[in-house]
Amino acid sequence: MIGLSKSRTRVATVGVALSALVLAGCGGDEESSATEALAECETTKEATIVLGTPDLDVSYLPYGLLADELGYFAGECLDITVEASGSALPSLLSTGKADFLTMTPETITMASDSEPMGISFVHNFMPSLNIFLAVPEDSPIKDPGDLKGATIGVSNANPLYDAFITESFKEYGLTLDDVDQIETSYGVTPMKALETGEVDAILYWPGILTSWEQAGYHLRWLEADWSEAYDGFGLVAATTTVEKDPELIEGVSRALAKSAVYLQRYPESAVRIFWEMFPERAPLPGGDEDEKLAEDLAILDSTLVSMKADEYPEDHTWGIQTLERWTGQVAYAKEGGLITGDPDPTQFFYADHIEAANDFDRADIEEVKK
Repeated sequence: MIGLSKSRTRVATVGVALSALVLAGCGGDEESSATEALAECETTKEATIVLGTPDLDVSYLPYGLLADELGYFAGECLDITVEASGSALPSLLSTGKADFLTMTPETITMASDSEPMGISFVHNFMPSLNIFLAVPEDSPIKDPGDLKGATIGVSNANPLYDAFITESFKEYGLTLDDVDQIETSYGVTPMKALETGEVDAILYWPGILTSWEQAGYHLRWLEADWSEAYDGFGLVAATTTVEKDPELIEGVSRALAKSAVYLQRYPESAVRIFWEMFPERAPLPGGDEDEKLAEDLAILDSTLVSMKADEYPEDHTWGIQTLERWTGQVAYAKEGGLITGDPDPTQFFYADHIEAANDFDRADIEEVKK
């Protein structure tokens, strides 16, 4: 068993009672459950999705948690286990400990620089890079060009951050040599480092930046319009799985697409579902539920904005990938020093299933009242 966060067991086992309510709302009786739905399938496929995080919060709902709880995987005759691990490494696919991982495009291109790793992106969540530089609201730093001589806090030493900083600095004539980076990990440590002046800026993703803002820290995110040209985050599978079981890939992708529509329509319901999954994340007894709801909605919204769920129509083709975008992704990886070769962009993604995965009736996506 791989090392998992405290949330792992709960994610894998909590869903039966809630799934009963969901499936009842979709036309079943009150005793329906994901287990019963699977029992009606002629055949059932089991698979595991590992989310690359040491700590699940509400921003991770789009990546399989909500699809599982809403019974969308069960509706595809899939028995999916969603796990969380701070080390969602490609080796988990080759060793059979995971069937799907969340990963960034840069990670897969970097891993496949010398030779193909046999990993394919199968569902894209983010149509832009999902990280931002941020500074205290009252900081004199107005844009990346003002960071010369600065110290930047990052969660860990990571060449992906180097590539982002390199591209952000390009128009200002700066390079990585013009800044220092130090590891500020998670929790409140990055905010304390900003307050004390140990770091001048931080580089993190929208969900965690918003959670700090909700906790009372005032941040200003630096513009990164160039990042819109690159995809940011998606679901990957072993290429052998894609070749042997395209129906599994399509079913998982369709369930995720359905959950994206649900999140668009019913974000408050999604937050309440998350609270049922993780009671330790719910409002404390006697606490201000409205305040907690507002906080979690803001965190979830930061992810939905990154997904462009606030812009796309419901009939958007969720999970879409293109050769043009992947060609640009490879160029970005090379310019950022992540790779040295010229790998074929077609080796990195599989999208033959995406049109079919989006072929479902949006009218069937109904709210679960909590």
